[in-house]
Amino acid sequence: MATFSADLDRLFNELPFPDRFKAARDAGFAATEFTFPEDVPLGVLGDAAAYDGLKTALLTMPADKAAWAFDSKRKKDFIAAFERMLDVADFLQCPFIHVPGKPVAESSADAECEAFAAALHAVGRSARQAGIKILIGFKNAVENPDFYPASTLEVLQLLDELDDDKSFGYLYDVYEAQTVEGGISNTLESLASLICHVRIAGVPLRDEPDNGEINYGYVLSVLENHAFADKIGCSYTPRLTTAQGLKWMKKFV
Repeated sequence: MATFSADLDRLFNELPFPDRFKAARDAGFAATEFTFPEDVPLGVLGDAAAYDGLKTALLTMPADKAAWAFDSKRKKDFIAAFERMLDVADFLQCPFIHVPGKPVAESSADAECEAFAAALHAVGRSARQAGIKILIGFKNAVENPDFYPASTLEVLQLLDELDDDKSFGYLYDVYEAQTVEGGISNTLESLASLICHVRIAGVPLRDEPDNGEINYGYVLSVLENHAFADKIGCSYTPRLTTAQGLKWMKKFV
């Protein structure tokens, strides 16, 4: 049976951020994932994130801080911000930190991507020592022009360049992948050792996963066959309210 994580960047948005955790737990989620809310006191965040045994499956670095990794002149700023993220992840007992990419201009793409790899490499050892993995995912170029990384291939090339499977892993977003490359079950099977976290949503509308072109019953069975033990992130925009759209989850838990 699947264990689901609520992406609070997208779900329960009708509520103030600290209240989303209780709503997620009351709705049947075992875990949450979210971008670190820098305006929420850490004590408040810790209490909310642990409500009634709730776990934190994934912590995403704020985009503005992650963007520093693409600028060699701001490498030290990125490292300092990442160390802060490590402290927060440790406090929340969260196993994964997602460092998102960003759009890069064609004229500076090589330099920015090289800086990104160098910055990630610089924080890899600290993450490994803390027992936390850094996850890299991609956004599709159809909706996010010039974004890096923009495909499974680019993620794999970056992970190969970092060459440290103890520090880095793949955040595989089924919606992003289906939008530009397909081959979902083949990717899940062939990259099972690299994929640390999976996100799901309906395609093509990024709504509830009971709608669209993906057979999530089959996708979840593939994950089960490969003994995928981590939480599956529900990262979609509800058609109405989050609670009204959660009927789909009952047949999988």
